[in-house]
Amino acid sequence: MDTPTRPCLGLALSPELASQLKGHLPRTSVLENRLPGSALEFMSERSQGGLVFVSVSTWKDLPAQDRERLTAHKSWQFLLIADRHDPEALEFMSSGIFLTLMTCPLDGEKIARALEQAEEVSSMYQDIFLMAREISLERELLARKNEQLAFLNQLLTKASQTLDPSVILSNSAEDLALLLDVRSVLGIFWSENKGQTEAELFLPENLTNTSQAEWINHLLSLATRLGKHEVRGYQVSLLQHKDDAEESQPELDQLITLPLSLGPEPFGALVICSREASALGQDRLRILGSAANHLALAMRNSLEFRKTKARADHDGLTRISNRHHFDTRLREEMKRHQRHQDELSLMMIDLDYFKSVNDTYGHQAGDLVLREVGKILHNTLRESDFPARYGGEEFVVILPQTREEQAWILAERLRAQIGQTVFRFQKKRFRVTVSIGIAGLKPGALTPPEGLIHNADLALYLAKTSGRNMVCCSAIEECEADQLG
Repeated sequence: MDTPTRPCLGLALSPELASQLKGHLPRTSVLENRLPGSALEFMSERSQGGLVFVSVSTWKDLPAQDRERLTAHKSWQFLLIADRHDPEALEFMSSGIFLTLMTCPLDGEKIARALEQAEEVSSMYQDIFLMAREISLERELLARKNEQLAFLNQLLTKASQTLDPSVILSNSAEDLALLLDVRSVLGIFWSENKGQTEAELFLPENLTNTSQAEWINHLLSLATRLGKHEVRGYQVSLLQHKDDAEESQPELDQLITLPLSLGPEPFGALVICSREASALGQDRLRILGSAANHLALAMRNSLEFRKTKARADHDGLTRISNRHHFDTRLREEMKRHQRHQDELSLMMIDLDYFKSVNDTYGHQAGDLVLREVGKILHNTLRESDFPARYGGEEFVVILPQTREEQAWILAERLRAQIGQTVFRFQKKRFRVTVSIGIAGLKPGALTPPEGLIHNADLALYLAKTSGRNMVCCSAIEECEADQLG
């Protein structure tokens, strides 16, 4: 017999979202999809509460008064569905109203994980309630229990206010100091990517090179043991600490390890460096366990949101930034250029005779060329440069603090490298060439973004009409071109 579950309410969900939810909810759960007015009546009739599924689009359009009336039902848990990429989703999650964020399309795994999270949080609040009742019975423990509740409340509130994993971990170090002596908090989180385990390590920024190497080895071995797979690749993110650098240096022999999971298998771990590591009582260990459960939820949300945002900002084929992300970045770089009086250049790249590649070898071969050119840009450009796919067979590169002459040298290097690359598709080998236009801004120039793009486009047009496979600058009288025979 299936275990009864709490009521599930859809708040003005689209037919598609409602269908996806109904198809993956347990058989004992019946989704009631209602408009706000009817939803309020439904919630008022059920004092025990339940789950409310609401999309970003619906929540964004709700008047503030309706939001307040809905969230006044404290026994109900709200789950947000990102039915579209919207920067305001970050603000909604930061409000602390929503338990988790689910990305579309919905599937059984996402919905099951959300239900598990809801159950875990509900259980955690039940534990807090029982703890409060014990306090009333044992007055001599009142002060200590109140401190523990304050700690949990602060930790839960602050962890829900951001979707930046580095900020969550930095805040947790301060919050955990309410419960025990904390010198530092470190973390590692892992996931599968194309059959290999990759990890992100979060370390204090004040570590010496030797100490950092020791901690990397420790965290990687921890991930291998808990995740049951050897980590094949990793990246390190640094955490800022307000404490004195010498005082907050973590030591490997004073550790509390908290595995983080939202299901049967952990996806990460926190390591707390504390002088009290070997002297914790059962009450503080239990509170640490509850803290780990909510931090797991917050970290999973933040890591998933970062992945979603990265997908929204990047071109699906070439894996570099897309046109929308380029437009945003160019405005930011031009403001920085005007503020700091730096040089700034823009490079526009167009694949020569790309239509003939598609016509001769097929569109899959064309996609292969676009992917490889994206890789060449990513691997050849400097870390400060910003490549993006502009559309079709056109690419753009923002070159901060770079004069046109320097940009021309870099463009020539790219042109030569792409021209020398042999593309292989279905036992056929071929090459492609590119034409490149460059435009630059002098310090103090007030050219709008559209003007810089226009100048680079004119230079690109000059390169193409002059024979292709060459680089031209927007200052035509100073244009340098090199055409290969």
